Amino acid sequence: MAWGGFLLGGDRMVFLVREALTEEDRAAWRRVSVRWQKLPRRGYGLFLCLWLAMKLLGVFLTGYGGVILYWTGAEDPGLFAGVLRAIIALYAIGGGGWLLLTLPRPPKRPGKQPVQEPVLIIRTVFFGDGCFMIWNASERVRLGYSSITAAWEDEGRFYLFFQDRPPLILPKRGFTGGTPEEFRGLLERELEWFVERIK
Repeated sequence: MAWGGFLLGGDRMVFLVREALTEEDRAAWRRVSVRWQKLPRRGYGLFLCLWLAMKLLGVFLTGYGGVILYWTGAEDPGLFAGVLRAIIALYAIGGGGWLLLTLPRPPKRPGKQPVQEPVLIIRTVFFGDGCFMIWNASERVRLGYSSITAAWEDEGRFYLFFQDRPPLILPKRGFTGGTPEEFRGLLERELEWFVERIK
């Protein structure tokens, strides 16, 4: 049994949701949790390539500066050209050396993002004044929207992720009084960033 509602109290919005997750919700959560676990590794390849490119640029600049300095001493290009070559060589060696010495160690490959099991029976109230409440069998918690680290949405559910507590799955069928679009608007206003749409 599910009940939900959307209330307007003055200028305050309140969403009520109560829902027990079905097997379909759990299957959707398994797909989403795999995506969440891969998230830290998404940009790892690009970051590693950038790190290698900077190291190679440092080696190239240092070698280029050394070659220019060597040829400046090996021939007599004249005073002005010799000084100019020496300055270019020193800048190249200095820039290459700076890149080689200041870049940190190569980035480590990140592990999987830890994901706790979601709350299976959801009783929540979302207020339009910066906070929301969650009930379960053992606790009643009041949280601020700032505790949400990510908000995703698929065809039938919203997924709210937190830093130090289990995620929330909110089936859209629980919003009987208000629409999912209105709830998404409330989330985006409170979070000040967009809810990510996933497949």
